[in-house]
Amino acid sequence: MIKKLGFTLAEVLITIGIIGVIAAVTLPALNSNVSNAALEKQTQKFYTQLSRAFDLYKVDNEIDSITAMDFDASAFVKKYFNIIGKCENADDCYAPQYTYMGSNELIRGIQWFNKNSTYVLADGTVFTIENYTESTPVNVTFDVNGKKGPNKVGRDLWSVSVYYDGSVDEGGITPEIRKGYSDTLKQAVASEFEGCKTNSYGGGCFGHFMRNNFKFDY
Repeated sequence: MIKKLGFTLAEVLITIGIIGVIAAVTLPALNSNVSNAALEKQTQKFYTQLSRAFDLYKVDNEIDSITAMDFDASAFVKKYFNIIGKCENADDCYAPQYTYMGSNELIRGIQWFNKNSTYVLADGTVFTIENYTESTPVNVTFDVNGKKGPNKVGRDLWSVSVYYDGSVDEGGITPEIRKGYSDTLKQAVASEFEGCKTNSYGGGCFGHFMRNNFKFDY
């Protein structure tokens, strides 16, 4: 008589149970990694678009220095970006609430929102671009996936400065600091990054994130 080999029902159920436990443990981490990778890519993409736009702006206008007084945000966006819409209200484009990186404390609304200078790109990025000061002529706040989560400062919500030389960086990381001693730059980046945990305007994280090759390590 040939003896048939196989699995008992109990063995099959135990195996399925083990697979289920492993999946429950690993899938959230995998989903988080995929989500982080998408946010990293989207943030770097917008940074590249913004930087190139200001490079072209300087060339087209034959200038070496950008001033807040002469900068026309509306004309700039119209010329250098593929806009699919504008935002009359913050909640139309941004999430109604965001949280800080350091806690689950809620931020009530977008500090820099302006209906006259808030736009939507085809990839879902929302950004507000405005004249600011002479040292940082332009300020840009952006959410790389609009109202979608995680709706967190330093994850999908960012705020950056555009300096008089057209460079895009963290607020407080001036061209002079970048050209100076490396320790001074490190200290400035670290100081701004610490502020990322409490800054309600979305700033503080970008300088660190950019210098970490647009990868999250926090």
